Amino acid sequence: MAEQHHHDYEAPAVPLDLGAMRGRAFLLGIIGLVAWGVLGVVNLPAYGSEGHGGIRDFFLTYQVGFVFWMSVPIGAMALSLLGHLTTASWGLVFRRIFQAATRTLPFLIVLFIPLAVSLFMDGESPFWWVVPAADLDWAKGNPGVIHEQSHRQNLYLNIPRFLITAGIVFAIYLWINSRLNVWGVKSEDEHDHASWVKLRKLAGPGFILWALTFTMIITDWAMSVEPAWASTMFPVIAAMNCFLTTFAFSALMLYTLIGGNPAVLSILKDKFRIDIGSLMFGFTMVWTYATFSQYMLIWAGNLPEEITYYKKRLEGGWQYMAYTLMVVHWFLPFIILLFRQVKTDPRRMQWMSAMLLFICMVDVVWWIVPAYWHPGWAHVPMAFAAIAGIGGLWTWFFLLQLGKRNLLPKRDTEFLATWGEHH
Repeated sequence: MAEQHHHDYEAPAVPLDLGAMRGRAFLLGIIGLVAWGVLGVVNLPAYGSEGHGGIRDFFLTYQVGFVFWMSVPIGAMALSLLGHLTTASWGLVFRRIFQAATRTLPFLIVLFIPLAVSLFMDGESPFWWVVPAADLDWAKGNPGVIHEQSHRQNLYLNIPRFLITAGIVFAIYLWINSRLNVWGVKSEDEHDHASWVKLRKLAGPGFILWALTFTMIITDWAMSVEPAWASTMFPVIAAMNCFLTTFAFSALMLYTLIGGNPAVLSILKDKFRIDIGSLMFGFTMVWTYATFSQYMLIWAGNLPEEITYYKKRLEGGWQYMAYTLMVVHWFLPFIILLFRQVKTDPRRMQWMSAMLLFICMVDVVWWIVPAYWHPGWAHVPMAFAAIAGIGGLWTWFFLLQLGKRNLLPKRDTEFLATWGEHH
């Protein structure tokens, strides 16, 4: 377990030349957003002369990119809390990356604005519930459906409640992130024991609060695009995807930055590399269990309002994305991450992390885009272009934050350096 130390130990400085990486990330962001816009314009004629639905694809695919990249700072916050609670080795290894990711939350809150604007676009909004129930195409002429949907809209699915919830959750996350960074620096670099105690006290309640608030926002941002479907398993699936995205991104960043640095690799012993790979394996398996459970329960229930979710996603070409998720999100990690040789090899873990990061992107696309019928072909490339565009700009900002501190915690890294030694 990691403990507070009061020695003169300092972690080795890891030189980070991030200028070129920032430049490439920014360029990727610009190219991605331009491609997203061009594809969106190309996509408009597929919706006919009125173009109803073409503008919605802009917002819907942007929503995919936003939801995916928002999972990194809020996942980093949750995993930081969990790391402080358990004092696990991976929490130390990734601490600086997690802290830098949490400091990008204000940037992503700005990128939330287009999603908020989409709420006022009536029929072009990706959120069906912004349209009065009586005006919904699939509810017209059915008083029972109109009454049920009106009740849902008045009770929960409405614009003021959506925005107020987002505002409260963002405020909570900003406060927790500020504590993780302020108290973290004092604890790690200044030997401030009081700050270390505060972090430990925050970790448990903070993680519980994260679980509750994450359930609320992922229900709003992803589940509510479906008119009739709801699932108690979906927040678990989304949370595991969030954790796996954050962990894969952090591992990819760590192994890319340290390269073959012998000073860092001597600290990041095989045991700690195995811990990172094993936790990735664990997140993948919980995601698989929750995903299968959701499918099994909906299949067994066989209710019309529930099975439409899978009917949309198992036809029209979406079934191939489902098969890809099955193979790459479950089967391949299940096999590959069993091997010690993979988990201890930085180069192999780079490739593994990149693969997992990509399939987590695919998962978010599969959650959101099939909610509506699309006559053209450009909606899937638009979603990935939006992910690349938002991701490039976000990574540029993340690297700015990461470069402010040494890659390894100044004092607490002593635990990693001296683990296994007997005096």
